[in-house]
Amino acid sequence: MAEQKKKTTKKEEKAKESAETQQSEVKEEAPCEQSADDAAKELFAKYVRLQADFENYKKRNRETAAVMYEEGVADVVSDVLPTLDYLEMAIASQKDETFRKGLELVKKAFLDALAKYGVEEIDALGKEFDPNFHEAAMNRDDPENVGKVVEVLKKGYIRNGKVLRHPLVVVGQ
Repeated sequence: MAEQKKKTTKKEEKAKESAETQQSEVKEEAPCEQSADDAAKELFAKYVRLQADFENYKKRNRETAAVMYEEGVADVVSDVLPTLDYLEMAIASQKDETFRKGLELVKKAFLDALAKYGVEEIDALGKEFDPNFHEAAMNRDDPENVGKVVEVLKKGYIRNGKVLRHPLVVVGQ
């Protein structure tokens, strides 16, 4: 009988230990569940921030690409404008009317191609002199046109509100 009490006691002790273990696991699980929720919320917040950062990155890249394209077009057009000047000089010096008309057609095609990219000639003749849009080469005595452009020595061009090349002008004084 003493042995049975010991066996029962051992069984009771094991039952008590397992009950205590289960209770402590339950107590430990509650904080684990709470920390798992916190971890999930933290991961979700990181995901949302990462998604926002990625969207900002894509937006910056689009803006950078657009600026680079605009600057590239402006650079190419600026480099080509002297060729247009030479074409105009060739037209002015040509005495053969047929050849002159051919050069004027080439010039028109050239200007049409530039117009596709928003390039326009700055109309300066007869306008008030504006140092933001004109470059004064000299002054000429002209009492009727004081402060106005009386002659354009070299044409100027503008694209999307930005001056690509200032017209070289003579200003009346």
